[in-house]
Amino acid sequence: MRKIKRRILYITITVITAAAVTYLGLALFFTKHFFFNTIINGENYSVSAVNAVQNGFLDTSSQYVLTINGRDGLTDTITAADIALRVEFDHEFEDIMEGQEAFLWPKSVFQETEYNVDTLVTYSREALSKKIDTLCFFETENIRQPQDAYLSDYTENGYQIIPEEKGTVLDRQKIYSAVEEAVSLLEESIDLDAAECYMNARITSEDRALQKECEELNRITGVTITYTFGEDTEVLDGRIIKDWITMDNSTMDLDSELVREYVNGLSRKYDTWGKKREFQTTNGEVITITEGAYGWWMNRADETQQLIEQIKSGISGERTPVYRAEAAQYGDDDIGDTYVEIDLTSQHLWVYKDGALVEESDFVSGNVSKGYSTPVGVYGITYKERDATLRGATYASHVDYWMPFNGNVGMHDASWRSSFGEDIYLRNGSHGCVNLPPKKAKVIYEYVEKGEPVIVYGGQTYVPKQETTENPVETPDPEETVNPELTPEQQIQLWIEQGLLNPDGTPVQPVPDPQLQIPTPDPTEIQQPLPQE
Repeated sequence: MRKIKRRILYITITVITAAAVTYLGLALFFTKHFFFNTIINGENYSVSAVNAVQNGFLDTSSQYVLTINGRDGLTDTITAADIALRVEFDHEFEDIMEGQEAFLWPKSVFQETEYNVDTLVTYSREALSKKIDTLCFFETENIRQPQDAYLSDYTENGYQIIPEEKGTVLDRQKIYSAVEEAVSLLEESIDLDAAECYMNARITSEDRALQKECEELNRITGVTITYTFGEDTEVLDGRIIKDWITMDNSTMDLDSELVREYVNGLSRKYDTWGKKREFQTTNGEVITITEGAYGWWMNRADETQQLIEQIKSGISGERTPVYRAEAAQYGDDDIGDTYVEIDLTSQHLWVYKDGALVEESDFVSGNVSKGYSTPVGVYGITYKERDATLRGATYASHVDYWMPFNGNVGMHDASWRSSFGEDIYLRNGSHGCVNLPPKKAKVIYEYVEKGEPVIVYGGQTYVPKQETTENPVETPDPEETVNPELTPEQQIQLWIEQGLLNPDGTPVQPVPDPQLQIPTPDPTEIQQPLPQE
């Protein structure tokens, strides 16, 4: 038993002695070496000798290489030898050793300790500057100028923003500062793009002003407007609108002159006002009529303005032009199949409704011998009025049905006449109006509507003088000045009659773009129309 106890004692003493020797030995060891789990500048230097670590830092610095990464995959390097780089230390490593307290080494087994050692990096600034100038990034073939983002030309998909081109132009001062900092910290690499060393485009695809301009252009050119002229259509869309857009100090607008020219083109193509027409009479004869004041007549000025406003608003859809005058239908035959046909030669008229003859009558037209011939041509019913008064110099005469179609020339009942037709009009006609039997005037009044075409043709224009000295018996005709306040359409027709406008609505004396506006004749030159019966 005693032997066992003695043996245990020996073992215990031996273990304690060995532990003490190990503890003291390591304590002595760690007076010149770093503890376990010692991290310096991110590297593990456990149980490393101070001199070895310090020399390792020095050896590493002599082999230092800075890798410089640029755009387009370009890479270059700067070595320690290029710039005479050296690393010096102060007392950081000694300070770490003194702070370790060697007899406390056991705790380092279970605890990691980190240190940052400031190294003093020295190099030749002149050599660094020269080296930077020789980097591949400054070679001519590797330099591309930055390009601003911009808007594409118009395509079927509208406008798009073309992204900026970054280019590869370096800011000399920025690259020097970035490399200098990297060398001072002995960094292994540097990214020139991330370090913002490049000169970038002034305008990028993220530029709000550019995005706004693109949005506005696409809003305007995204408009589609369809005009329908009978069986024909005209589609106005971005392919045309793009050429009308103007920019003034970032303010977008439309060139009104170009829009007007487009409207002018529509007007020239589809307007029928004043154009000659082929017309088949009731008797089957095909005649050509060149006179009159009837047809489609676009108000070019108003249509131009309203079209501009619609495009700017971004509203697409069907559009009907603004007209000064309208016809029954589109096309060469704009008269349609509802009209009044007046044959001055036979002194007979026919009223058609949807192609069917609904009424006809003899009449008395303007007195040819006195120069009051009823004007031929195609016109439109200006309006209808019941119980109108035809005023003369010394009296006023009442008519029940008044249907003007050319200024103060129109159809009406003539109760003062006892006969109609034949050749009465040659020497005993009206002052230009179409005199109708009262009962016929009533029926015709019920059929015709405002705007309905009236086709007047034929008739004699000259009456030989009679050899007899006897004065012919004439029916006294009241002189009409009905509704002196003329409508715009009446006024236009009046100017045509007076020779101030051509039948197509253009001034007799040409001016630039004569069809765009209705001329405003001098009021002193416009004589009131002769009263007509």
